[in-house]
This record gives sequence, C-alpha cells and structure tokens, in this order.
Amino acid sequence: MTAEVLPRDKRFIAGLLFTVIGAAGFSAKAILAKLTYRYGVTGFATLTLRMVFAMPVYALIFVWYFRQQTPEQQRGFRRDWYLIGIVGLFGYYLASWFDFVGLEYISASFERLLLFIYPTLVLIISLVWLKNRAGRREIAALLITYVGIGISYHSEAALAGNRVQIGATYVIFAAITYAVYLVATEKLARHYSPLVFTSFAILISAVAIILHGVIAGEKLLGFPAEVYYLTLGMAIFCTVLPSLFVAQGIALIGSNRAAIISTLGPVMTIYLAYSFLGEVISTTQTVGTVLVIAGVALLTLKRRKVVSDV
Repeated sequence: MTAEVLPRDKRFIAGLLFTVIGAAGFSAKAILAKLTYRYGVTGFATLTLRMVFAMPVYALIFVWYFRQQTPEQQRGFRRDWYLIGIVGLFGYYLASWFDFVGLEYISASFERLLLFIYPTLVLIISLVWLKNRAGRREIAALLITYVGIGISYHSEAALAGNRVQIGATYVIFAAITYAVYLVATEKLARHYSPLVFTSFAILISAVAIILHGVIAGEKLLGFPAEVYYLTLGMAIFCTVLPSLFVAQGIALIGSNRAAIISTLGPVMTIYLAYSFLGEVISTTQTVGTVLVIAGVALLTLKRRKVVSDV
C-alpha cells in the first residue's frame, strides 16, 4: 500500500515516525563526527569521507527521480542546473565545511544548537535583502532565540574556554550560508521535486568537497578501520536516509507538523552527546536550549519548509 492511499490515521503515524527517525539521524551526525576526531582525523577529512560514501547514493536518487519529472520540468532543470549548483555550494559545501571544522572546537550539543538558529537567519536575510517586514511574533522569536544562544554560549565557554569562540564562529558561518541557500532556493526549488533539487545540490557540493580535499592534501587513506565505519555510517544513517525520511514525513503530515517535530533535534543531540561522548548537561545549558527551541518554534510553527540538514 502506497503512502497516498493509507488511511488518514496511519498516514499521520507513518509521517510522525518518518520525521522522528529523520530528526534522530540528523542529530547523530555530530556524535559520529566527534567519535571520528578521536582517531586524529580532521574535520574536513571527515566531511570528505562522508561525501565519498554518500555521493553514489545521491547520484542514484537524482537519476531515479529526475526520470519521473515531466518533460517541461526536465527542460527547466537543464536550463537552471548551474544556478542550482551554485546555491547548492552554499547549502552543502560551505555550510558543511564550516560545520565540521567548528565541531573540532565545541561540543556536539552546542554545535547543534547553533545550527538550529538558521530559521532566524533566514528571517534576518529576508528583512535585509528582500526588504520584508517583521511583526511582533518574529521580533519576539529573535529575542528569545538569541538570549538562549547567549546563555548557552556562556555555559560552553565555562567548559571549553577560548576555543568556543573559534568553534562558534565557524558554526555560525555554517548556519548563515545554509540560510542563504534556503533564501536563494525559495523560488528556484518550487519547480522541481525536492529530492531532485536536493540530490543535485548535494552532488555538486560533494564534487567540490572532494576536489577541495584532494587539492588541500587532506589525508583520506591509512586511518583505522573504525574511521571508515563511522564515516560510512554518517553518510548513510545521518545523511542519506534522514533526508529521505524527512521528505516522506513532510509528504504525509505536512511541513508545519514536520517543523514542530524537528525541534526535537537539539534535544536528541544533547542526549546522544551525553550518552556516547560523556558531554556535561548543565542547568545553564538546559535553560539556553529551551529558550532557543522556544524561539525557533515560535518563528516556525506558522509556516516552515523543512529541507535536508547540513
């Protein structure tokens, strides 16, 4: 039985499960990256290995779903492919690069929280670039979110010292470039299947990341076998499958409900970081996390389009 003909209650349950599993997969990315770093692997080398493993799968996804597009959509894609590639570099090359390097300096839970502010950055970019207006709801959401970030930063600095400044800067740049990607693709992506658009954007970025790694002389061979198991798991279970699960969840329950469920992401990362990395969960960090989640939820409950994570 296909998703389209499932009874309404089963559609909701299936969509809920797909979205929760997808959020959990995205949340585990930082945990596996941190475990990889313990073997002396750099952040960019970890990212490169992740893309080496994920690239063939996304190539298959792109070919499969591109063939299902209408002839008009296929012609439009051939016209716009380079634009999709350019904006994809912001969302999955630059954002991923900044993110993985930032993870070398800060905790997985704080990294996830910083990345989670990207909807607020989309709003800020829209206010500045597109000259949109902010209402009271949006202003309140921004204030709550960034007060929470300030509190969480203070908690992280108490543990990591000056390193937190470096890591936070990288991850904030990751959130900014991802927000730029979302704003730039708002009109461009609507003409194509989300999986066609996203898989092509990731493929272009994967090529850029691999070339970057080769040119920079990143060591990719000779690591312990555990490094390749971890990066393979990151590619499949924290990249490819979550993007498919979330896309299916949105199809079943809608982007608004999927957005609400996605607020579980930082909480899941904190729990996983505590369980597998031994990261400390302080009261200050908890307060900051609650405020950030509340601010982002306030901003996104009304309407939000959920796409693949970085």
